[in-house]
Amino acid sequence: MTRSYDIDCELNYDVHTPSTFVFKIEAAMLATQALFDELLTISPPLPCGRHIDALGNRTLRVTAPAGRFGIRYQASVTLQDAAPAQALEEADVADLPLDVLPFLTGSRYVESELMFHDAVRWIGTFDRGFARVARICQWVRDNVKYEIGTSLPYGTTRDVLATRTGVCRDYAHVAIALCRALNIPARFVVGHALWDTPPPDFHALFEAWLGGRWVLFDPTQMVDPGDLIRIGTGHDAADLPFASIFGSAQMTRMSPLVFAHAAQQRMAA
Repeated sequence: MTRSYDIDCELNYDVHTPSTFVFKIEAAMLATQALFDELLTISPPLPCGRHIDALGNRTLRVTAPAGRFGIRYQASVTLQDAAPAQALEEADVADLPLDVLPFLTGSRYVESELMFHDAVRWIGTFDRGFARVARICQWVRDNVKYEIGTSLPYGTTRDVLATRTGVCRDYAHVAIALCRALNIPARFVVGHALWDTPPPDFHALFEAWLGGRWVLFDPTQMVDPGDLIRIGTGHDAADLPFASIFGSAQMTRMSPLVFAHAAQQRMAA
């Protein structure tokens, strides 16, 4: 089964001094999501640099003069449904592919090496596999309150666990830390999401390595992982800011919208 969506993502800024922007807002180049009718509009028209890395993450760089500046990304996307994952098992470290090993250790915002004893106490060592990762997600939901405005720009898993509040980024970081502490490779995922009630925003999830493949989980349960249009994959949020500004500028509008195709909306109804 496939799912089809349209993206209309627009970011606007007041640029105070000439500034360089680095964006990660375009849908990733992956076999599981087909991209059509992509259109990038930069206002005022300016040249941009592009890069696609080994994970399919796409980076844009634009240098803007002082004044008003905007970027708009539009695309149609068709997603392939993933195979069922509930029966998948964890792998021993000795059997992990070498390109998966980097997602087993700590990273800038994920202090997994400090959480082994907590992970064993909170999650346990039984039911290894999909069920244990699902249990990690449930623990995060039960123990971290989702509260907009509480996330620290450079907050780590220890900061989140100290306050027990956060948003999707923080939920993903805590889940990743618990997975890695239990020798389950895990990585951070950010994408465009179709929202019903929250304000439009980008969304963070995570993937765990189970049964020889990456399986996507949303510990917030705000989005069906099968509906996420992936922008990027990395160790944690440090790898995937939607915008980095080198200079002086202020965002005036953020509107990352996603629309389901009409036929799909009828099926959902």
